[in-house]
Amino acid sequence: MPQVNHILVPVEMHENAVPVVRWAALLARTLGSRLTLLHVDEALEPLKTRPAFSSGRIPGATTTVEQWRSDYEQTARLELAQLIEQHCTGVQAETLLLEGRAHATILKYLETTPHELMVMGTHGKPWYQRLLLGSTAETVLRASPVPVLIVPNTAAAHRPPQLKKLLFPTDFSAAGKAGEDWALQLATHGVEEVSLVHVVENPLLDVYNPDTAEIDLRQLMAESRQHPPRSAQPFWDHAHQMAHAKLTLLRQQLLGEHVQVEVLVQEGPAAEDIFKVAEKKSVDLIVMATHGRTGVRRLLLGSVTEKVIRTAPCPVLAVPSRE
Repeated sequence: MPQVNHILVPVEMHENAVPVVRWAALLARTLGSRLTLLHVDEALEPLKTRPAFSSGRIPGATTTVEQWRSDYEQTARLELAQLIEQHCTGVQAETLLLEGRAHATILKYLETTPHELMVMGTHGKPWYQRLLLGSTAETVLRASPVPVLIVPNTAAAHRPPQLKKLLFPTDFSAAGKAGEDWALQLATHGVEEVSLVHVVENPLLDVYNPDTAEIDLRQLMAESRQHPPRSAQPFWDHAHQMAHAKLTLLRQQLLGEHVQVEVLVQEGPAAEDIFKVAEKKSVDLIVMATHGRTGVRRLLLGSVTEKVIRTAPCPVLAVPSRE
């Protein structure tokens, strides 16, 4: 089971940070962890290539670089302290200010300081900006060595987070085992309902052992004379049966005195079906594993996890693959 001692919480000053900090504090209380609220100052980055900057002046301003840094730091520390005071009761929490490009600074900090979990916010952008530029949260998510809980900054700040209904989609791959471990861990901490979901997109994948499917060619030929059946229908039926059996085994590990576990096998585009289940069940949290797709293909297509994050009605815990 995952052991979480330290949670990193990157915070944007100009965004609605309250839902992010509240979720971080909830997980810290649940898992017995401490928090570090990190803010990265990006404001000076575009100016560092200007000649005037090297002389200690901010181009177009009367203040010096050090004066600006001092004023900014004072304001940022005050806001971070207020977030801790208002939303982190009973949690050991500290603050940290760094300067640089947000995603690069966060990832570099993770290389030198051990954390087992990160909680970040994301905000809505037009689809073309998210496709070409990506938000800090998505950039960090793709490279983070630790699980990342993505909390929509647009979530209502007045609604306290809760961890009662959990959704765990799985594709039964070896890469998804880490996500399974996190789902099992969280299910032991006050979760009342768990929905286990698998979406069948291709019934010929090895995960369903398609070679073991029973196919009656004579029956298919007879049926096709009246009503042409869907191609490879026996494989679809077999995939559903295999998926249900695997989810049932996982269900046995989750069953507890106060935990209700539902097994769902869907059929269609994975991200869309996961979103529909999350919305229908009004789940509090989705736990998913990420896979190792990189480069242009990942940028243009996105993983199922990233697609779910963009549309999910609740926070998503993305757990990196162990492969």
